[in-house]
Amino acid sequence: MRITKEIYMVADGGRGLSHELDCCVYLVDCAGKFVMIDSGAGLDNETIVNNIVQEGINPEKIEFLFLTHCHGDHVGGAKLFQKEYSIEVIAPNIDAQLIESGSDEEMGLNISRGTIYPPDYQYNHCKIDRILNDGESIKIGDKVFTLIQVPGHSQGSSCILVEGDKKILFSGDVVFHGGTIGLGNWPGSSLEQYRKNINKLGGLGVEQLFPGHFLFTLRDGQRHLDTAINNLKSPWVPPAWLHNHPHY
Repeated sequence: MRITKEIYMVADGGRGLSHELDCCVYLVDCAGKFVMIDSGAGLDNETIVNNIVQEGINPEKIEFLFLTHCHGDHVGGAKLFQKEYSIEVIAPNIDAQLIESGSDEEMGLNISRGTIYPPDYQYNHCKIDRILNDGESIKIGDKVFTLIQVPGHSQGSSCILVEGDKKILFSGDVVFHGGTIGLGNWPGSSLEQYRKNINKLGGLGVEQLFPGHFLFTLRDGQRHLDTAINNLKSPWVPPAWLHNHPHY
């Protein structure tokens, strides 16, 4: 599904584009070089590949895959894309180690099997080709990709700021449309870490916001980030997940 002249959505379980457990998977056209943001749950990669091809894009033109964090609905397909299309897989530090070799307990699978994931769900670990630290940037084609690490959803959960003609933020499960956050009851999720790190998203001037679930917006994306920042200044627990997890 083409969203703008440069951004495609090629998977999302919530919209019925792919397997119901898939997060939103995006492609970014960087003057002919393509970058994938997250990879879905790995339970129906064929549909994602077909969606890419139907947009007239050869999957072999995808050069990089950015993973926003370690959870299975965002990482499960990475190993296939790495193996089949020689895509360079990039992940934030801390979560990179979990993606490669983390235990089920560390990644919250023990608590989420049978609720979020099927009881027999198996995590597809993937070798990370490049690890990025907070604030580190990569220039790809006509755009610059910067990792902004905002722990709280997971130990190393991150957003990807893309700067070209516009400022675009792929916020993973850190912040969603309306300023809700991805706080959960699993190892690595922490309200304290959210409070410590959310201000990194202030003052970015983001125009377009593409979260890992739910709605995206093509205008005034910074407003949703500012709402999350302000909510975390309140004495009350901030609203999370639009009050409804996408996989319930």
